[in-house]
Amino acid sequence: MRLSELAAAVPGAAVGAGGGFEVRRVVQDSRLAGPGDLFVAVRGLRADGHDFAAAAASRGAAVAAELPLHLPPGSAFVRLPDTRAGLGQLAGALWGRPARRLLVVGVTGSAGKTTTTHLAAHVLEAAGLPAGYLSTVAVRAAGAPDGNRSGQTTMEAPEVQAWLARMVAGGARAAVIEASSHALEQGRVAACDFDVAAFTNVGTDHLDYHGSAQSYLRAKARLIELCAAAPGKGVEKTAVLNRDDPSYDALAAYDVPRRLTYGTGEAADVRALDVRRSGSGMAMRIAAGGAEAPVQLPLPAMFNVANALCAAACALALGRPLEEVAAGLSSFPGLSGRLERVDRGQPFRVYVDFAHSAVGLASLLRELRSDLGGGRLLAVFGATARSDHDPAGMGAAAARHADHFVITTDDPLDVDPAELARRVEAGAAGRARGRDYDVLLDRRAAIRRAVGLARAGDVVVLAGKGHERTMQLASGPVPWDDRAEAEAALRDLGW
Repeated sequence: MRLSELAAAVPGAAVGAGGGFEVRRVVQDSRLAGPGDLFVAVRGLRADGHDFAAAAASRGAAVAAELPLHLPPGSAFVRLPDTRAGLGQLAGALWGRPARRLLVVGVTGSAGKTTTTHLAAHVLEAAGLPAGYLSTVAVRAAGAPDGNRSGQTTMEAPEVQAWLARMVAGGARAAVIEASSHALEQGRVAACDFDVAAFTNVGTDHLDYHGSAQSYLRAKARLIELCAAAPGKGVEKTAVLNRDDPSYDALAAYDVPRRLTYGTGEAADVRALDVRRSGSGMAMRIAAGGAEAPVQLPLPAMFNVANALCAAACALALGRPLEEVAAGLSSFPGLSGRLERVDRGQPFRVYVDFAHSAVGLASLLRELRSDLGGGRLLAVFGATARSDHDPAGMGAAAARHADHFVITTDDPLDVDPAELARRVEAGAAGRARGRDYDVLLDRRAAIRRAVGLARAGDVVVLAGKGHERTMQLASGPVPWDDRAEAEAALRDLGW
């Protein structure tokens, strides 16, 4: 598109020069900018894109900015009131507004949003609505999924819009997008034109970035505002809310044409009845709109029942029949790194999970303990270098819920792993090293220690890495795979 055409499609954009410039790509990294690119100068936490605009223009790129700039003579330039929001709008316009040709579900929350994203996309697909998805784990436009290699739960806006365009081209009629609080705050999901805004739960994550629990919830609630303001596509704009979560009252105060609630209580619109553990999953009946349907969910844990209800509510909001929704939940193939079982015939259970914060680890261990029977719960985990993951809180969670645990290394980045382990250990009050827990910084040794301690009927959980295939060290990423390490440890024990 010509720059003038692109600017005309974005509210508040005004061409300063070079309206005839042919734009083939929208970028926010000046190092990628060249002829045919529109470089959008976004102000970030560590750097301001305006500082690199002249360099991008010197390489032949057009520039979009909020502030006056000194650019090389003849540079194409467009002024935006907000480059963060404008980045997504420009990318969406360049790709032909693909979100307007899809029914779009946004999923956010402090925990469970990845599983819910995959569940919702699978249920929609099973109910006859071909769906792509973007999640922490993977992306899919059509056919087989591809791993999400961006390192972000939600990619930057140009990548999001490009994937939505691929979904349209691949025949998808719906898209499910996992939306982090950072993505909502930073405008990465601008121009996604949501039809459903779904919430798993809202805790107190990322306070180092958001500053307070109120600001964090406000960032999450932005999803409802985006949904309510999006162009209509023949379905009622809907907020899917967790009736059992403390965030419900605050989120229900936001204006949206329809609210659809889920939970275990009678006040919820979509409910789970007669929930029980069944084999390696959960059996239940799902009730909505006066009808009921049986579900054999192939995922363990009560929190996955909540995730399934959220996904079901999303599909119901888009008009899918309850019977087809229930069948889709029952046929879900599972998700890498989310309570993923590692089974080589051993008489104890081994799981790999992504829980990597104090809240997430406590929830995981509490759930696993409720299904122990007469066995013990053994955990392997470490604190990351992110300040909001509360290492001492992780130690406290393990001390409270695990029979034995091994503190190890998990993405230390430039922080001494031994120091992170000390912070975790400080929270394990009342438990004694060597008797109740071990500290083994070598994660391979830690996994082998826990697996080696396990007896018939025990549960071993390796928490923190989940689906990830690298460990982030000060020297850079190194290959890592918790599942492969667990399998190797079991194999060496003869299983």
